[in-house]
Amino acid sequence: PGWQKEAGSALAHAGAHLDLSRRSTSLGRSWTSLGLDRLKSALMALGLKCGGTLEERAQRLFNSKGKQISELDPSLFAKSKPGRNRDTEKQKEIATLEAQLYRFAEILSEQRQSTKENVQRKQARTVGEREESDNEISESESEDEDNDVIYNPKTCRLAGMESPIPYWLYKLHGLNISYTCEICGNFIYRGPKAFQRHFAEWRHAHGMRCLGIPNTAHFANVTQIEDALTLWNKLKEEKSKERFQASTEEEYEDTQGNVVNKKTFEDLKRQGLL
Repeated sequence: PGWQKEAGSALAHAGAHLDLSRRSTSLGRSWTSLGLDRLKSALMALGLKCGGTLEERAQRLFNSKGKQISELDPSLFAKSKPGRNRDTEKQKEIATLEAQLYRFAEILSEQRQSTKENVQRKQARTVGEREESDNEISESESEDEDNDVIYNPKTCRLAGMESPIPYWLYKLHGLNISYTCEICGNFIYRGPKAFQRHFAEWRHAHGMRCLGIPNTAHFANVTQIEDALTLWNKLKEEKSKERFQASTEEEYEDTQGNVVNKKTFEDLKRQGLL
C-alpha cells in the first residue's frame, strides 16, 4: 500500500488533536492513563516530539496546555528529517492511485460479480451441456451474419457492439492478416486463431462433405479444393496398397510341397499340373 505500516491506525501518521482544556491542571494519572499511543498521536498533531517514556510524553503534552504554538519552547518541536517531505509526497501519490483503484473496483463491482457468477455457472455444467451451449452460440452467429460493409477506416475487425477495437490490439492478434478458404466458398478469415479454428467448424466440414472427403486431421491447413482432392486420391492409393491382396499374398502348397501364391496355384490347377 501507499502508506507505510509503521503503526496500526491512520492516527499514527498525522496525529489527532486532544482537547486539553478538560484535563487536570496538575500532571497526574489522568494524563498518563491516556497511554503511549494516544499521547504520541496528540503530540504529533501539535508537531511536538512524540518519543520517550509514558511520563515524558505526558509531561511534554502537559506543558502545552493553555499555550499557543508560538509560546512553546522550540526544543519541544520535532525536527524534520531530510527527505521526509519527499517520501511523504511519494506516499500520497501512491495512496491516491490506490484510492482510484478501489473506486474503480467499487464502480465495476456489479459487473465483476456477474462475471464471477457466470464463470461459476459454466463450471457447474457437464461436458454435454457446455458443448450444446457452444453449438447454439455458433449456430446463432452463423444465422445472424451480415455482409454489409460498416464504415471502418483502418479495416479493423469489429467488436461485439460494432465498435472498432484498438489498432494495437488488432495487430497483436494478427487480425490484419486475411486467410481465404476455397473449400468454405472463398470465405475470408481474419487472424491465425480464427483460421485454425475454422477447420473444425460447420462451414469447412460442410464443404468437405460436398467434395466427398472426410474432414480428418490429414487435411489440416488445406484450403484449396484441388489440393484436397489430390491428397484424398493419394491417401486412397496408399490405403489400397496396404490392403491385403489375396491373389498375390495368400499362399498355397502343391502336392510336391512347393509354396506358391493363390494366383499361381489356380493357374496350375486349371492346367492340371497339380
